[in-house]
Amino acid sequence: MEKGSYFIFDEELWEEGGCFDCRIEQDALSILGEEKGKRGVYLCCCLDSKEKETIWHRMQIRYKKTGQGSIAISYFATDDLELTIDTNKINLYSFAKEKNFSLQQKLYLLESFWQETVKSPEDILLFQAKGQYFYFKIELLAYEGCEIQINHLRIDFPRKSITSYLPAFYDSDHKSNDFLKRFLSVFHTMLFDLQENIEKVSKCFMPSVASEPFLHWLGEYMSVSESIFWKEEIARMFLENSFLFYQTKGTKQCIFNLVKLYTGESPFIIENYEILENCLHKPWEKEYTALYGKDIYTYFIFVEEQYLSDYRQYEELKKLLEAFQPAHTIGELIVLRPYIVFGQHCYMGINSCLLSSTALELYDASTIPFQTTLLE
Repeated sequence: MEKGSYFIFDEELWEEGGCFDCRIEQDALSILGEEKGKRGVYLCCCLDSKEKETIWHRMQIRYKKTGQGSIAISYFATDDLELTIDTNKINLYSFAKEKNFSLQQKLYLLESFWQETVKSPEDILLFQAKGQYFYFKIELLAYEGCEIQINHLRIDFPRKSITSYLPAFYDSDHKSNDFLKRFLSVFHTMLFDLQENIEKVSKCFMPSVASEPFLHWLGEYMSVSESIFWKEEIARMFLENSFLFYQTKGTKQCIFNLVKLYTGESPFIIENYEILENCLHKPWEKEYTALYGKDIYTYFIFVEEQYLSDYRQYEELKKLLEAFQPAHTIGELIVLRPYIVFGQHCYMGINSCLLSSTALELYDASTIPFQTTLLE
């Protein structure tokens, strides 16, 4: 299906307009509510189609809203770049950022020009917008705890009608065909969106750009359904490197890379056969076997407590490691506490260090800190 021209609002294009009591960041327009409600207004820059009497086609808006708030969009199109209102001459290119008028004055001067106002918009067919220059305003109202973020805004032009695929009689400019064109434009936009989705289907298989639902699907496809519980950036990194992980599955290097991906830090891994070689038939054999056991097929992954702050993270990482561990082995995920406790996993220079000592003083409600020493 034939495509026309369009404007997609990024941070640079948003900045060309006038922003009042709302903010622009990362290609999005947003507002954060207040207790008594907060009203924000955005006046766009003048969009030029480069052709007189352009019939504008469509405006697509995607936004996120949490809490109680509303969005309203008003628009008009004209072939005149300069307008005269109450003896005031305004230039649409610079009017949004004109400092000689307050926001209230700007809204008053433009009031009679708006051709339509749409509340809670998502997909607007611009039937009434005809002219070379397109202009719109966005009004945002947010109450306490509400945040509204418009993260996608696209305007298509000129208007395309599916009647161009019908016999010439149906595509004529006769007044009787106007209703037919408007009626079929709904199906035209649906067909256009479907075609775009088909053309972009490859992005669904690219973890770096796939939307969240497809990210979950990719995780299940890679036999790691737990990825839906991860932070999004971790899931994307895993899926992008999944070939490497499966290629090295069952190796110490694979376990090392997975833990580093999840925690962001290099883990400390010990295989039990290395310990047994140095402790069997030695005076310290009892202490070592009590801590590590006697199974040579056991290995230990040590992660500092700061990287596994709660039990949910511990369970996520443990299940992930079980899916990639060597066959017929037992993996033990050990969380290293930042202090020394005799009989537990304490390693100098890794999770424990010697601090300056302080004298022991006992009171009715006293505890002994870990760096305390007993003096004579």
